[in-house]
Amino acid sequence: MEQIQLNDLLEFFSPEWISLLSVEERDVPIVLQDGLGNLEKKDLLEIVEAVIMQQGERTVQN
Repeated sequence: MEQIQLNDLLEFFSPEWISLLSVEERDVPIVLQDGLGNLEKKDLLEIVEAVIMQQGERTVQN
């Protein structure tokens, strides 16, 4: 397992996506079960979608 900030992950794989996220979303720690070696673009897209949805739920609850 490996933990990495979403911002760092995006800088490595898809820096153009960083501007789509808020500062809070960029700072979310991500745990990669199989590390960076097995991460694919579709996996990254799922992670970004999940973080956006999670942050949106927190905003609605507050």
